[in-house]
Amino acid sequence: MSGVIVVVSHPADVHATAVVGRLASWGRETYLLDYARFGRDLTLTLDPARAGGPAVRVADAGGVTDLTDATAVWWRRPQLVDVGGIPDDDARGFAYGEWHAALGGLHELLPCPWMNPPPLDAAASHKSTQLAVARGLGLRVPETLMTSDPAEARAFVERLGAGSVIYKIFAATERVWRETRRLRPDDLALLDSLPLAPVIFQEFVPARADLRVTVVGDRLFPLAIDSSGTGYDADFRLHLARARTGAADLPDDVADRLRALMKRFGLVYGAVDLRLTPEGEYVFLEVNPAGEFLFAEHGSGLPLTDAVAGWLAAPG
Repeated sequence: MSGVIVVVSHPADVHATAVVGRLASWGRETYLLDYARFGRDLTLTLDPARAGGPAVRVADAGGVTDLTDATAVWWRRPQLVDVGGIPDDDARGFAYGEWHAALGGLHELLPCPWMNPPPLDAAASHKSTQLAVARGLGLRVPETLMTSDPAEARAFVERLGAGSVIYKIFAATERVWRETRRLRPDDLALLDSLPLAPVIFQEFVPARADLRVTVVGDRLFPLAIDSSGTGYDADFRLHLARARTGAADLPDDVADRLRALMKRFGLVYGAVDLRLTPEGEYVFLEVNPAGEFLFAEHGSGLPLTDAVAGWLAAPG
């Protein structure tokens, strides 16, 4: 009998539950591993020196689940361990550090294929590295400055022109999300606050269409998003419901470079954002190692849930 497929996420993650449901319909056993339950109602046991080989077990009121022979792991949306019940700040920090170390051991003791391996996923999430690697692979990338220095930012904006610059955050959280915005003259006064936190400034790239390319293994699933007429040209996410969407094709050279990018980072899954300029040039913006795909499936009919579930069922 096939071993369990582990999905590291939480019950409110509709992407995780969609894939778990698809795998269940195929008769595959899955386990949704929610790290937020550690410290509350879920325990972890690592048995690294067991005579039969290292073992990983989790347990709750329903019993013990052995993850030792997992056949694949999807590193989807890991949550923070819940140590909020510890009132002392130092003790809480200590407990979190202990959990961090133990979970690192869990990752190493499950030697099956991962989508994506946590250390590689973390390294690939750095937008600065993404742009440098993409440029080195021959993809066009926008002029970009990531800075906490007001003088550097002002020089960049002055060179490109305020109307030709966008700005965005490095990473969103569940509590804080900011869309990509065009820099307006009124925003220049805010640059003095940059020492508080760095910001990404980037050349604005006009778009005939945005492209979300979902990559699963060697397979590429491009979605074209035409946001013209929606009133916002810097972030397609704001008016996705009003945009025209559909499956798209990529030139072979662009597709090959995206595969090379994924291979360079060691990623199995990634959601790549490109812009297709009015002149027909493809511009790389970023890759999200845990980006959403259901909107792309709904907007194109591309079999993305099947692709993700299929890889987890038969990695490689």
